[in-house]
Amino acid sequence: MSHIKRKRKSSVPSCSKMSVSVELEKTVAEQQTTMDDLEILSCHVLTESLLTSGSGFSNYQGIFNLSVVLLVLIHIQMCLENFTKYGLLVDPRQIVSYLLQDRYNCPALYLNVGMILFVFPALYLENLKTKSYSAETLGSVLQYIHLALLIAAPGCVVYCVKSISPGTDLPSRHSKMNDRGLKQIMYPWNLTIQDFCYFIMAPTLCYQLNFPRSKWIRKRFIFWRLFEMVFLAQLVLGLIQQWIAPIIQKSLKPINEIEFSLLMEYILKLAVPNQFVWLILFYWFFHCFLNLIAELLCFGDREFYLDWWNTNNLLNFWSDWNRPLHTWFIRHVYTPLLLHGFEKLQAQTVVFLISAIIYEYLISVPLQMFQFWIFTTVLAQVPLFWLMEKVCGGSYGNVILWGNAVLGTPLVVFLYFHDYYVEQIRSGPSWGLFF
Repeated sequence: MSHIKRKRKSSVPSCSKMSVSVELEKTVAEQQTTMDDLEILSCHVLTESLLTSGSGFSNYQGIFNLSVVLLVLIHIQMCLENFTKYGLLVDPRQIVSYLLQDRYNCPALYLNVGMILFVFPALYLENLKTKSYSAETLGSVLQYIHLALLIAAPGCVVYCVKSISPGTDLPSRHSKMNDRGLKQIMYPWNLTIQDFCYFIMAPTLCYQLNFPRSKWIRKRFIFWRLFEMVFLAQLVLGLIQQWIAPIIQKSLKPINEIEFSLLMEYILKLAVPNQFVWLILFYWFFHCFLNLIAELLCFGDREFYLDWWNTNNLLNFWSDWNRPLHTWFIRHVYTPLLLHGFEKLQAQTVVFLISAIIYEYLISVPLQMFQFWIFTTVLAQVPLFWLMEKVCGGSYGNVILWGNAVLGTPLVVFLYFHDYYVEQIRSGPSWGLFF
């Protein structure tokens, strides 16, 4: 009996524990329900705004699309304003009729033909150097003289002529087979008229014994390149006649005689159409023309440009937009300077200096006016390159590069032509190529 009583006494606390645990479970369930309700009602969490740099957001496709739409609308408005103000000025017949009036108005054609004949002595000099050591020394001296004459001849012709305005397979013992079974020409048996003419016509500035060759000529490819060249040439002439010429005719003063405020307004008005012309001419020459020549000659290396429009570095921009010239500078200027003990920055500065001289020569001699704007602009790329390396990069660097492309060298080149046009109007000749 006493044992039974003890059991009953011990069962009472267990019942009370069970009831307490049930009540606790109900309380916890109620609290959980309350927390769930609070979470449902809660609408704030710790987060950054999307446009904050620390948010990690990077999808701005909609903003880009908006920018494209606004850009298109702005240019439509500008085109309508231009057409309303000046009417339709595009007339390709003016170009043809002007060129037919005077045969000396095509100096580039005659100069190019003359320069092609002028470079043939280089083949004779190279053959002369292979005969003996003394002949090699004499040939080297004559090559320097020939190079100087080759550079000076166009300028002399432009300034002196008053009417000008702006073979067979080699024997098998002279060749070897490469890994792919193609015949490879060896020096000095490459010194032939056939090989020399191929190098002169090929879209490259650097000679090598055996150029990469394509297997066949694609006729459809040639047709499309010709079509693009004709269409884009007419488009450029139309942009000049319809958009650029009226802006130039508003100011018949050279750039250095215009007030600063008016000069800035003038430059900004010319920036957009000039950029269009520059981009079209880049595509016309580096893609259409050079690919056409390469296709006709079965020239295999078609890397005439890289994606310079995406670069964030000024040095990469200059090396990517004109690969043939960049390759020539690397091979004949930059690498020899490094081998002679120059530092990289010094060698780069020399490359930019030579580039500035070349651009100034190519622009100033045909126009017969030396103002050194293009020389200064190209040479200023050196400190700008250093500044971009130290201060900014990434997308900011790309924005600066596009600003330089719009307001930099292309616009400066066009300002040369503006001053040339003004000087022609003042002197009084019938200069009506585009106007």
